Amino acid sequence: MATATVVYRVQFLDDTDPFNSTNFPEPTRPPLYSFREDIPLVTQLAGVHRLLKAPQKLDDCALQLSHNGTYLDLESTLAEQKDELEGFQGEFG
Repeated sequence: MATATVVYRVQFLDDTDPFNSTNFPEPTRPPLYSFREDIPLVTQLAGVHRLLKAPQKLDDCALQLSHNGTYLDLESTLAEQKDELEGFQGEFG
């Protein structure tokens, strides 16, 4: 049986400087990341962090949807959060 995956473009906000009032998503050309739908996001976050080379500590990271600002529950799988992902475009595999 094939494992369900979904591919999303990923970016980060460098909010490490509290005095910087203009944070833009980086990198400007977001790479693709394949998420497994059946594994909790917390176990996949290290791969996203490594891909982006984000300056934040991994413990300080969260996943937020760009289309509506919703934060995803890292302890849950994408399959368990289908309602939050409604209207968000990904490439399903």
